[in-house]
Amino acid sequence: MDDAALSELYDTCAGLGNFHVVQGKNTYLVNREDCSTCLKDLVVALKHDSQESGYQIRTKLGELKVVADHLVPLLTAYREDLELIAPTLEVLVKLTERLDLVGTELMKNLEHLQDAKEAFSSKDVFIVVIGFLVEHMDEEAENRDTALFESTLALVRQLLSIPDPSPGDAGYNPVRRHMQMVFIQNFVDEGFLDFLNFIGEGLSNNDADSERRGWALADIVYHLCTHIDPEIAAAGNVTKAKQETSELQNLVEQVDVNKRLLAPQSTRHGGWGGMLMAKTSSGHWAVSSVHGDSNNKKNGTLRREFHNPQGRNEKKVNMFHDPFFVDLEEGSVRQHNVLNPHLRSNFDNWKPPLDENCSKSLRKFFEEFLQTCFSSLVQMMRSTLGPPKGSSAWMKQQEQKVSPPGGPFDRPKLMNFVAWFLEFHRHCHIAAVAEAKRKKEKELPVIDIAAIQGAIDLDMLQFTTSRLKEYGKDSGIHVSMLVMTLRALAQQVKTITVVWDSEDEELRTCGEILAQNIIKDDIMANTAWVLKNFKTSTHDLRIMSYSVEVYHYMLKLMRTLSERKGTKLEFAVERSSARFVKRATTTMEMEIGALAEARATENLFFLLEKYRRHNPALTSMLVKLLYQIIRARREHIVVFFELSYFIRIQNIYNDPLVRDKRTGKKYFEMVELLRFILRCFFKCAEKNKMVFVELLFRKVPETGKESLLETYTDEFTAVLDNYENEGYAQILQNMKAGATLQSMRERQKAMLAGKLDWTETEDKFLMERYPYYANHPLGMEMLAAELPEGSRRLPAQIKKRLEELGVAVGAGRKRQQQQQQDMDQDSRPDSAHATGGNSSHIPEPPEKKPRMEDPFAATGSNEEMSKQGDTTQDMDMNDFFAGMEEEDGDVDFEKELERFLDDALEADAEAAQKLDKDLFAPESQQTTEVQQQQQQEQDKQQQQQQQ
Repeated sequence: MDDAALSELYDTCAGLGNFHVVQGKNTYLVNREDCSTCLKDLVVALKHDSQESGYQIRTKLGELKVVADHLVPLLTAYREDLELIAPTLEVLVKLTERLDLVGTELMKNLEHLQDAKEAFSSKDVFIVVIGFLVEHMDEEAENRDTALFESTLALVRQLLSIPDPSPGDAGYNPVRRHMQMVFIQNFVDEGFLDFLNFIGEGLSNNDADSERRGWALADIVYHLCTHIDPEIAAAGNVTKAKQETSELQNLVEQVDVNKRLLAPQSTRHGGWGGMLMAKTSSGHWAVSSVHGDSNNKKNGTLRREFHNPQGRNEKKVNMFHDPFFVDLEEGSVRQHNVLNPHLRSNFDNWKPPLDENCSKSLRKFFEEFLQTCFSSLVQMMRSTLGPPKGSSAWMKQQEQKVSPPGGPFDRPKLMNFVAWFLEFHRHCHIAAVAEAKRKKEKELPVIDIAAIQGAIDLDMLQFTTSRLKEYGKDSGIHVSMLVMTLRALAQQVKTITVVWDSEDEELRTCGEILAQNIIKDDIMANTAWVLKNFKTSTHDLRIMSYSVEVYHYMLKLMRTLSERKGTKLEFAVERSSARFVKRATTTMEMEIGALAEARATENLFFLLEKYRRHNPALTSMLVKLLYQIIRARREHIVVFFELSYFIRIQNIYNDPLVRDKRTGKKYFEMVELLRFILRCFFKCAEKNKMVFVELLFRKVPETGKESLLETYTDEFTAVLDNYENEGYAQILQNMKAGATLQSMRERQKAMLAGKLDWTETEDKFLMERYPYYANHPLGMEMLAAELPEGSRRLPAQIKKRLEELGVAVGAGRKRQQQQQQDMDQDSRPDSAHATGGNSSHIPEPPEKKPRMEDPFAATGSNEEMSKQGDTTQDMDMNDFFAGMEEEDGDVDFEKELERFLDDALEADAEAAQKLDKDLFAPESQQTTEVQQQQQQEQDKQQQQQQQ
């Protein structure tokens, strides 16, 4: 920006007025005409301020703090002057927008927006802004200023979307830390929540502004939910809030306990590489070591736990790295966020508790919101989502500078929006049931699924499961989007579980339908893929925790459905790809067995090692899932027979926190699981002494081309059975005979590729057995099944070999023989003599006479038959048979039909006797018959050659 433009901008800001002392009071005064002109100039300047220029005007206005020093005082001092208020609101909307900047410029823009948010946190300013909206709604439709209403609503939406700074952020100070909670308190005090419900009721009107207002409402409510615990909102009191006030005390006590329990047991001198310890009067151990603080060694591992570089590509940008994105922070989200050490701790995210009146008002608002507009709002949001970031449609929108109505974070906001309200509604149901039990009511209340229909209907379930596949397998794990997808999916599955357990029969039926449809979308296989392909060094650990939670509740649904039906059920599954949809079936045992491989168990055990950060529910679900994998099949326990697992088991069991009598109670299930794994190992060692050597090898399944066994579990079975099972015994026998493992693998590859040489025994077997299956449609498959077990020949390979031996004739060779026979037939000399020497004349074949015993045979010429066929098409069956009886009156149709059936049965009996004779004849007789047939064919060929 040059000096002239900068000077003009200063003059424009000065024309907006300033504070003056009037009768001892500091009053904001303006020259009305100059102020109106300056506001119009600012509107024009901001419209031409673009990304190409670096948003210089917006940046300079932010540095001058025009919003806090001029526009907000102007808004409050001249609230009744609409000619000044309208352009002022327009300028404020422009100055509170997020700018498309990067790096330090983006952080500078965030600091300027936080300055503007702080200016609006005053209660007097908030009352003025809310007054504009209320006055607009009170006026008649003809007198309403729609532009003023839309500008005010957009301003409130953008102010709430500005994140509060945290310690360490640019522009942080203690006043700005909890500005969002100040806004929430002002919403409750001034009745703004009722106004939001009023807007939601009007969204059913299909006008042009409904979509824009719907997203504005959803954005405002979403940023309320990010700072409110759904359990506290559902309770409507401050009982839990009072408990959280002692959180600091609990943290201090926990640190004190950890210091006492985690004291090292070594007493060696520092010269030995150990530690010097001194016990204090409070029971603590003061530790000094030549190696320094032991906690510093963990920093390297923590950095490896979650590393996703920002901006790797447009399709997989991590939303959590964006400073403008506000994620959910309360409720069950806190328990999962603890697993990621790179997120702020619960103490850093501590918020001042709301008073009891505010909690009750929030519960009333959210309950009314669910009943009035939640489902319709979710459907509107889902139908108006923008294209995925990085796609061709998104690139086209960027070129045209068109932004979706939901903004850049529409998809994650929709996922979090659904997840929060499902959790809130479930807590409301739990509170209602607890209240009914306290009052000893006979009938307990059932969950109201009509209020949350838009979040758990079939369309939303299909949308969520599709996003699971899109952000999981299709994109190679999109970290941030997959976390929020699994979060919403977990809440949906939990809610379906509550519906399933209802005492109302209709609700149970509805829950069964929802469960079957969510299983049909192949949610189990997609979640299992995430569990297998999770990378501990690059991915967010919350992906594992949410995946375990989803998998646990899905197995619970499948098990409950099987128990109610009284049998093991098979569930229909649709697996979609780019070209087609494959329909298959699955069972609970099949889905659990899919996790019995090294990749999945390694990731699950890695999550188990973080037991210190788990809540009891997550630890229980993880232990139960591991135990189900082990108990699904006998050989699955061998997956854990690795030295790395045993070392980690020892480290977990040696932890004083686990062995302590008081604190170790919540780890009882985990300890029992580890003991069970060790017991199974030593029980196997009693039969197979080589299992100690097996500890040194990873239990990674081989690829299909290199595997010498049919399945990777066959190797596990061999370990348990001391390598005495048939498949593994054959491998050991080949190795004793001199074959190496590499040579057997190469033979396996050649066999699968069809390049393995055929042996004389195989050729002799094919030549002997082929005549019996020559005309059978599954002849090649039956021959493959009868071949020796070591052959492993495919039907296509057998067919090709039979053609090479000359026993079978391929399709191409059959066509060639048929063409040759036709040519030989045409070139015979008899045909030329029969036509008087003119070989080009081919006589017409004689007319085929109808069988006299056939009641449906025609008696006339071809033309008469065609005419008769045309006339009988419009007759019904009775008239047709009557006409036939008139033509052949001497024929008794019933007797003829019986005779036809008797002939057919006799023919089938003769064919069956002949087939039995061929199949069960002595081998010498069969060989003689085959030789006779071959001799007859050779005689025919010789006669044809002589002719």
